[in-house]
Amino acid sequence: MKFENPGIPGAVRITTGNEGPHVALFGGIHGDEVSGVHAIEKLLFDFFGGARALKRGRLTLVRGNELALAADRRYVKHNLNRLFRKDYGAAVDKASYEFARAQQLKTILENCDYFLDLHSAPIAQEPFMVAEQSVADFFARLGVPRIITGWSKFSSGAIGGDAENYASAHHAKSATLESGSHYEKRSIDVAYGAATALLSLLGLIAKTHEPPAKQAEIIDMYAVLTKDFDDFRFTDAVENFQFLKKGDIFAHQNGRPLAVLEDSYLLIPMIPDQTKIGEEICYLGRKLAAA
Repeated sequence: MKFENPGIPGAVRITTGNEGPHVALFGGIHGDEVSGVHAIEKLLFDFFGGARALKRGRLTLVRGNELALAADRRYVKHNLNRLFRKDYGAAVDKASYEFARAQQLKTILENCDYFLDLHSAPIAQEPFMVAEQSVADFFARLGVPRIITGWSKFSSGAIGGDAENYASAHHAKSATLESGSHYEKRSIDVAYGAATALLSLLGLIAKTHEPPAKQAEIIDMYAVLTKDFDDFRFTDAVENFQFLKKGDIFAHQNGRPLAVLEDSYLLIPMIPDQTKIGEEICYLGRKLAAA
């Protein structure tokens, strides 16, 4: 194995000289989501210390938003996971750190075969993955019990510009792991387990993972809701994947109740007080057949 810097700060590439896929793992795209960073650092020490060996292909490990990680903030000026795109609006400061960082990291996403982005969520009782239906069966083999599909339907709008869709547009099999809550140590273990499961399935490391016997539950996202007014609030305490019956009022905004028009699942709810005007506050989804 050979360790090298690919010319990008916060990135390490491990090569073998043996033919195989190029896998990229990102952690810390949001600076308050440290489980993926810890998992990546543990994996790096596994290789560097001899506990694991890369058998074939290439592996690139990346600490995403290093300034935000140092400040323990989601981002410094711009949400880095909305800047992996070709075109930018006037609101994006092209002199900002996050803009420059996105340009660096795009070069990795444009040249990998498999990509896994490691995140966590403020309200998450269990881990889940985000992956498009075309690759959901593959990523279901990592053993995470629930997968959200359909994100790409909104990739041209305000929530576009994420690393997963950018890598997918450049022909990588890509997914995002939400390893659990920001605040629970077990999310590190989930992120590390998913990363090693991916490498094991692809034959980059010795076989350590067997695909689960139980099928993953698939929820397809059909709507995104943004916080458009300061008075946004959820009606009650909410959970990720919370089931809502047709007609249920789940939130209030601009003095009006928000109700679902069909049986739905509430997905990835954010904390209203920590969410800026114009940012996504939650999503709605429908249950599909299991993968």
